[in-house]
Amino acid sequence: MGPVRHALRAATQPIHDRLDKAAILRPLTSPDITVDGYRAALVALHGFNAPMERALGGPEKRVGERLALLRADLADLGLDADALPVADGLPDLDRPAARLAARYVLDGSAHGGRAMLPNVTRALGFDATRGARFLASAGIDMAGRWRDLLAQLERDLAEPAATAEACDAAVALFAALEVWLDRCALNNPLPAGERVG
Repeated sequence: MGPVRHALRAATQPIHDRLDKAAILRPLTSPDITVDGYRAALVALHGFNAPMERALGGPEKRVGERLALLRADLADLGLDADALPVADGLPDLDRPAARLAARYVLDGSAHGGRAMLPNVTRALGFDATRGARFLASAGIDMAGRWRDLLAQLERDLAEPAATAEACDAAVALFAALEVWLDRCALNNPLPAGERVG
């Protein structure tokens, strides 16, 4: 693990650990997941990913690709993604270090999604072709992209000031996600049987 990735990982670990326990996302790993719990989790994830991808913009093919998969999954669940709420107050992503930090946060989450996919498929029957394209990163070489991103982090953020800026941005993004997920859980409480802890 390169020094920049190590710094990002160390800076974000505490908040990442808290996010692993976010109430609205817990159904994704529960054997008792229901379609309603799954739908609520995807709505929450869309609400964060959509404005992030818009803020990143750019001509790169990867920008928005996973968001398109998420929108298709929401359509499978009977929802119009354009009518869903989205997070506001996200950190500024104008600077290169912040943009790379945002890619680290978004692309890193794809690995978590793939880990959740078997549970969703087993319990609900959704897979990479219907309903769980986003979790599967269907048709996207996320492993290759992750390797490329890690190399770019080490190359472009090698200066200590750039590393620190990226770490601050990643922590701010995770903090914004935490606030958003808490808001989603309050606005869309799960049935008592789907709450954990």
